[in-house]
Amino acid sequence: MLAFNLRHALLLTSLVFATTSHAASFDCAGASSPVEKAVCADPYTSSLDEKLGALWRTALAQVADPQALKADQRAWLKNRSLCGAEPACLHREYLMRLTELKYATRTFSWDATWQLIPHGVNSASEVIIKRQDSTHIRFGISAQEGANSGELEGIAVLNGGEARFEEGSCTLVFRAINGVLDVTQNGDDVDCGAGMGVFYSGRYVASEKPLSMNYNLLSLGLARTQQEDQAMHKLLKGDYQKLVDRTSTMTVGDPAVDVPDAEVIEMWVRGLGNMNAAILMRAASNRFWVLMLVPEKEGHTRARYYTNVPEWKKRLPAQFQAWYERMEGDRTLPLDFMP
Repeated sequence: MLAFNLRHALLLTSLVFATTSHAASFDCAGASSPVEKAVCADPYTSSLDEKLGALWRTALAQVADPQALKADQRAWLKNRSLCGAEPACLHREYLMRLTELKYATRTFSWDATWQLIPHGVNSASEVIIKRQDSTHIRFGISAQEGANSGELEGIAVLNGGEARFEEGSCTLVFRAINGVLDVTQNGDDVDCGAGMGVFYSGRYVASEKPLSMNYNLLSLGLARTQQEDQAMHKLLKGDYQKLVDRTSTMTVGDPAVDVPDAEVIEMWVRGLGNMNAAILMRAASNRFWVLMLVPEKEGHTRARYYTNVPEWKKRLPAQFQAWYERMEGDRTLPLDFMP
């Protein structure tokens, strides 16, 4: 089993950055950090680590600036360590880094359309850059977080592999890292012409179309294991992806009243909480309850209730009933008890 060992990563003589072997292997019997233990404990996380190890070796041999990639990998390892043992955080970090390394070997050009590697299912951003001369680039950037959006245009001063834009309280720094574009924002969302919760920071790759990361309930934290994710697929069928699409914002509520060992989670799309929302309850033994709003034609909305617990098929748990009444408000909200 392969894993990037953060302790070794901090040493330039470690296997991670040696010219003869670029991925650190460790014996799971000696795993000590939360990340190491999480990688060893979960087959899916382990498989992502193995893929990243293989791709790292390939990318390091092909990129234009191997030293820059090594430095960037050190930074990524430190950032990954912040996930601790949280599976969903680790899964997203690995999936995003895998995408980034696939593009790192490409030739960088300022004249391109760049797409954000999104951290969630309702995040997107596009940057269109045209080089004006040897010291300036013109850019237009647009971003989305749920239903909120932002746009900004300007001219950034180019100095080597970095371009800087400053206007009022907003600063954007564009930096080339091999074939990838890094964007850093200093300033609040509104300072840079964006709606609430919309920021331009992140890693971008050259592409005419937005990226699809194929995030699932496992990588978003709603399912804790592959078995739970498969159980949710089986339960929700065609509505599985709709639930995935509602996880841009989540809150964990109080423990369930009706099922003592269950956990309640509310989720919604930023800016569309009254029409694109859901509530989920999960308990041991792959037991699930889901109540979700499903928009229909002509602006109408329905609520669909799913559970794989037979005795709950025809009735709502207490917190679900309260959530449904809150969502219904003054409107008529049909409720479907799904098979």
